[in-house]
Amino acid sequence: MGLTEQDKQRVIKWLNDKCGNMRCTCCGMPSWEIAPVATLPIAVNLHSMRYFYSQGIPQIGVACTNCGHTLFFNTSIMGFKPDIPPPAAVPST
Repeated sequence: MGLTEQDKQRVIKWLNDKCGNMRCTCCGMPSWEIAPVATLPIAVNLHSMRYFYSQGIPQIGVACTNCGHTLFFNTSIMGFKPDIPPPAAVPST
């Protein structure tokens, strides 16, 4: 499910409150676009290189409209919480 207009406004407010006048670290431009969906990078055990597709940190991407450099922000820290509790994690072996 994509971000709603209300979600996007919430992201804009959070970014303005926390980051102020954000400029791209690559090109220096101050123009950003919020990704249409949240993403979930998967968790990896660095010792076994085993992937855990059901684990990760939900993030919202914000891309520079000039060069495309993209920053990702943790949705939990931004205040987004699930409507229902997540299923219990399955212990790894």
